[in-house]
Amino acid sequence: MSDDRIARCLLPTLSVRAVAAITTETAREAARRHGASGGAAAALGRASTAAALLATLTKDLERVTLQLAGNGPLGAITVDASSDGNLRAFVKHPGVPVPAAPNQRVALGPFVGTQGVLGLVRDLGLKEHFSGQTAIVDGEIDTDVEHYLVTSEQIDSAIACEALLGEDLAVRVSAGVLLQALPATEGAPLLELARQRFREGLLTELLASDGTTASPESLVRAVVGPGIELKVLDVRPLRFHCKCSRERAANTLALVGTEEMAKLVEEDGGAQVVCEFCREQYRFTAEEIAGILREGH
Repeated sequence: MSDDRIARCLLPTLSVRAVAAITTETAREAARRHGASGGAAAALGRASTAAALLATLTKDLERVTLQLAGNGPLGAITVDASSDGNLRAFVKHPGVPVPAAPNQRVALGPFVGTQGVLGLVRDLGLKEHFSGQTAIVDGEIDTDVEHYLVTSEQIDSAIACEALLGEDLAVRVSAGVLLQALPATEGAPLLELARQRFREGLLTELLASDGTTASPESLVRAVVGPGIELKVLDVRPLRFHCKCSRERAANTLALVGTEEMAKLVEEDGGAQVVCEFCREQYRFTAEEIAGILREGH
């Protein structure tokens, strides 16, 4: 059972919404699934946290897909997160060595890329999905997401996401905080101050000192400071969970085409489908493939 959780909060006197998440076990599981370590694991953690924070606009079921397609050697990073706490993520090249040190922020820009596109798709359960994209700013992921929110969704936002590593360069702690306010409201000065403190390394310092015992609420309080009313709306669990299945894998095979499927059977005696999000492997025999082709026709 994961101890990861996300809290939606409100600062009523300033008309500011605050969301904070502890994503340590989720980030560890994503790294384990993809064989990522060091800086690549930190990239997965930072992106996973950002997507979890973004899937909190409504109290109803909501899903977001976040992708950073930069020109760095890590390749595209994609995260699928829903408001019910389920999250899955992958990085295209998890084996790329990214320099990292224990309890220090990893410089991801050269490896995610400083040129490229950040894309976001929101599914609010309506007939149509909302999607938008902006240029990658610096490849550090959280600043890129902040730029997207301010530019594309036009919501004044301050966000910081961090995944710090231990002595073994595995994820020690992963977390993030998002503050949002309407423009020209009383909350605008607080967001400007929060952005400045985030860039100065506030979240990194908090997690490096006592991050393993931090709660989402305590992170928000540390960012906004004392004397400001904080109302916790709800707290939800988070976990790495993939919705892939053998049935979905069979549907994927059905799209390959009869000629290509026949070649797979001839050369390999069957076929294997690997989920890119969780690396689960689904093996199909020649007889099963024949059945898939019949059903497909």
